[in-house]
Amino acid sequence: MATGRGALSLLQSYSSDSDGDSGYTSEDEKKRKQEFSSPHERKSKRRRADDEEEMVVDTPGVCSSRSGHHSPAVSSETIMGEENQQRPTDSTMDTTSHQVHRNIPLPSELLLAREAHIDDPREHQGRVRSFAHERGNWASILYVPLHLGIYGPSFASFMASLVATCQEQNVILNPSSDLHISLTRTLILHLHWIQPLTEDFRARLSQVSKFSLWLHGLNVYVNDERTRTFLGLRVCHGRNELEDIVSEVDKCLAEYRLPPFFKDGSFHASVAWCTGDVSGDLRRLLPQLENVCSQYFSVETDMRTFDVNSLNFKTGNRIHTIHLKHEN
Repeated sequence: MATGRGALSLLQSYSSDSDGDSGYTSEDEKKRKQEFSSPHERKSKRRRADDEEEMVVDTPGVCSSRSGHHSPAVSSETIMGEENQQRPTDSTMDTTSHQVHRNIPLPSELLLAREAHIDDPREHQGRVRSFAHERGNWASILYVPLHLGIYGPSFASFMASLVATCQEQNVILNPSSDLHISLTRTLILHLHWIQPLTEDFRARLSQVSKFSLWLHGLNVYVNDERTRTFLGLRVCHGRNELEDIVSEVDKCLAEYRLPPFFKDGSFHASVAWCTGDVSGDLRRLLPQLENVCSQYFSVETDMRTFDVNSLNFKTGNRIHTIHLKHEN
């Protein structure tokens, strides 16, 4: 009976929830105690052991109990405090994420204010801009080029005679550097508009047949700002063809919200100009100037007629050639 009571007492000791040895010191008895413990108890013990190991590893200066050395007592408050210090907070994570996606700063050269462009009329024969200069904007114009060919020297002599006649009456004119007929106002284009607008002009104007025009008579013209006055040769024959071209061109300009050509514009080729509005003085001199013009064209009869096979679209200092339709 004593043996039975001893066995029952032993079983009760193995089923105890205590983590101690229950008074047993031999290694064999400890092994038997572990073998008789329930799976739930073994799991619970392993979980507690893992948690304690993680707490020791995460805590600096604390050695593992498996090493055989005694570890200093560490309170749960100290461990939790150190874990909070090591674990990033939400605000820290947000700051780190913000820094990762931060925009690259612009170079200091790009942040410097650009120097304002100042025009000096003395560098442009006294001419004044009709619109402010702005980077990225290109002054552009579509026109009919009139090629003088072998008549260049004689035409230069004709323009010199016109200038001299005006100078006798104290009206100072400058001969034009080239002979052309404008088909648009001076347009202000952004750089990325130039290529598509040029292609639109080519698509529409390639269907317009080439033609001839005839110049006759003089007239006086003033720009919208009244900063320049022009003396020009009028177009007599070929105006209908020019009006058809302007109609197609204005359709292209409307898509870019650019201004159309003058409604009551007179097609002409400027032969001389001066700064300011001197239209009244020039109109009073028109009879004398018409005599000079008639004398010249009575000799150079072929200078009245020009064949128009192509147009020029000038943007800045670049010229795009637009060919008209050639009849087979």
